[in-house]
Amino acid sequence: MNKVFLYLYPIEEYTKMFLFHNDDFYDKWNIKRPLPILNECIQKRYREKGYQVVFVLYPDKNIYGIVPKPEDKIIYTDVTFDEASACLSDGTEKKDFIPKYPNEQLLLKQLGNIDELVIGGYHFRDCVKRVGEVAMNMGIRTTIDLDLTDLFFNLYKQEDYFNINEYNSEKFKRQMIQQDLIYGEEYALELFNNMFSNPVYGFSNEELGHKK
Repeated sequence: MNKVFLYLYPIEEYTKMFLFHNDDFYDKWNIKRPLPILNECIQKRYREKGYQVVFVLYPDKNIYGIVPKPEDKIIYTDVTFDEASACLSDGTEKKDFIPKYPNEQLLLKQLGNIDELVIGGYHFRDCVKRVGEVAMNMGIRTTIDLDLTDLFFNLYKQEDYFNINEYNSEKFKRQMIQQDLIYGEEYALELFNNMFSNPVYGFSNEELGHKK
């Protein structure tokens, strides 16, 4: 069986949005640095379980924060980061910007014939979801590892939840609802359903609390 773990856009611009601007803060506040844990997760969840690990990059950007292994593969989008980004290189927003998304079918074709696809990376409500939807429509058995999307940078610090070795969708659901219970159970459930009702996230109507 040809299994692929596809990680979208591990570039400096996206990754640094989720890191402390001063690396010393991790020691000062006794918080584990996220990137070594992210690399370990990819190793234990996917490489060691027989998945081909594939990273997707813009052709004008280098990989950042991830340490690829010799057996890994890097593929490239058909658009540049400059075409996809809403900001100029100096950080100012582009006027009348319309995002240009990579062609998801072209990305997936670079993987060849695959039986199973797991997707992680940036961003779970945008590019990750878009690629997952196209893969499902192409008949590929597809899962999104929500632990290893941009949500990772919060979830990895939840020691009673996070498991380096595996992603558990039911456990993820409980964690997400639990953290919003302060606003009431009904609100927490509604928020989860609004964010994760798309079939690409893998939650059934029953899990989402929908009536048949």
